Parts: sequence; C-alpha cells; structure tokens
Amino acid sequence: MLFLVKLNFKGALAVGGNEFGESNVLRGAVHSDTLFSGIVNQWVKIPAAYDIDHLISKLNSNSPPFRISSAFPYRGTEYYLPIPRGTDEWYMDISKDVPYLELSDFLELANGKRGCLAKIPRKNPVNEFITGHISPRVTIDRLANVSNPYQRTGWKIAEGSGLYCLLDIQDETIKGTLELCIRMLGDAGIGSDRNVGYGTFDPEISPISDDSDWTELFLDRTGEEISYCTLSLCCPANNSETKENSEAKEAISYGIISRNGWILSNSSFVQMQRKECKMFSEGSLFKSPIKGCLADVTPSIFRQEHNVYRYGLGMMVAGAW
Repeated sequence: MLFLVKLNFKGALAVGGNEFGESNVLRGAVHSDTLFSGIVNQWVKIPAAYDIDHLISKLNSNSPPFRISSAFPYRGTEYYLPIPRGTDEWYMDISKDVPYLELSDFLELANGKRGCLAKIPRKNPVNEFITGHISPRVTIDRLANVSNPYQRTGWKIAEGSGLYCLLDIQDETIKGTLELCIRMLGDAGIGSDRNVGYGTFDPEISPISDDSDWTELFLDRTGEEISYCTLSLCCPANNSETKENSEAKEAISYGIISRNGWILSNSSFVQMQRKECKMFSEGSLFKSPIKGCLADVTPSIFRQEHNVYRYGLGMMVAGAW
C-alpha cells in the first residue's frame, strides 16, 4: 500500500551540500538513505515486529517489506519530482536549470508528451518557497573567556510548504511500527544542528491509493520506449554467483553520487566514518526496474559494535522518457 508522508518542518533544516546543493540554490533532496537511517535509529528504541537483523535480512530479500523514496519539495497541493535524466540533448540542457518537475508535468512526460517541457520556465521553481537560511552562533572559550562568533547555514521553508516522501508498505504487520518511527523521527529531527531544533517536523501520513495522479504515477506501463526512473538512491545488487553488479548493466542514463559520513548509532558511542558507497541518484533511468540492495558500509574495526548499512533499494516508476 502506498502512502504520502509530508514533512512539515517546524523551523530551519540543515543538510549537507550533497543533499541540497550549494549556497541558496536548492537542487537535491533529503536522500532515501538518510530517511532510512533516521527511521532505523527510532526502530531500535521500540518493540517491533522485526528486530533490526531480521529487518535487514527481509529488505535484502526478493520481497522487501517496504520501500521509501527520497524526500522532495512540495508547496500546497503542488508536488515536485526529480526531472528524469533523459538521453537526448533537450533533457540534458533543461536539467541544468530545472531540477524538478511538478507532478502533472512529470506525468505528461511519463506518457510521452514532450511538449510539456517547452512550457516550463527555465528556472528552479522550488527556490520560490525554500530559501537559504543563516543562523548566527557564538561559542565561549571557558579558559580565556573569549567569544568566538560563527554562523551555520541551512534552509528555511515557507509556511504551507515542506518536503514529502513516498512509502510503499508490502508487509502490513509493520505499518504501525513505521508510522510510529516516522513520528518519533519528527521529534528527533533530521540533518545537522538538531540540538537547537533544526530538522524537526510534524509528519502527515496518508494513503494515496485513491488519488488519481499518484495512481497514474505508479502505472505499470509497457512498450519498447518505456524505461524506469528511480525516485530514491539506488545501489545495484550483485549477482549471487558472479558477485558482479548485474543490475548496474540496466542503467541507461544516470547520475552517480558518493555517500559517506559519520556513523550515527543509538547503541554505540564510537565515532567513526562509514565506508564510502557510490549510488545511482534520483532521476536515473534503467531499461528494467531493479531491486537494489542495502550496502554494508561497516568499517572493519566497527564490526564488534554492529553492522552499518546504506539503504539503496530502488523505488521505480515507468515512463516514455
């Protein structure tokens, strides 16, 4: 069952440059692996249908209990999706200026109606309601009693706007657990500077099975011109016999993003960086839908604590891009 999860932020949001972009130009998303990490860190705090090891095993099976997209911007009833990385020059040109398409335009494109691209203004629509935010801070040197001013940057989202993600739950027994984890994550926050309230949000979770636009987005389209666009980061799964990235061969036109950073764990105080992992970015196109996998990014000397994974399951939609 598909759900729309709206993240209504209470204040500013601070995420790294790889997530959103540079300066005050919003181009990216809060990636699906970031959302998954936040959910898992809440999962371990509560009684759940699966323990974490069982959950990881199920997600890497042929029947994952759920999939989650990255979080994209919305304003009112306008929902934005990443522009597909089409294979011709027109796509490559417009995507330099327009990283997002409104849902109705995205659907036109999925149905092979290229004319919608010509009417799209050559500017990023999201920058009208999500803007750069600078917060002045100061630290006090306790020995010298000297103040050291500095500033932190983030994003300010206009009232009535926010981010949203799509959640596909295949195992109904974990629906309540997932919803609770998302609500707990709203209180804990995502991104950096959470200790001063950044990244906290009020979630709205609603089924979208009866909404015609969202239902159309997930239609099972067929035909020679059809390819599959990912709405999440995607780590291609290896062939179990050859150990090769067999799913990577399905890629047609794509972006690659490096994912790294520090381990955030509720069960360990050890501070350490995860192994780097390269993934296909949102909007990448594939000849056929690929499952993806959870990538093990555990540093060798951290394994005595627990394993660390990057979420890389693909949430795919078909279209004549």
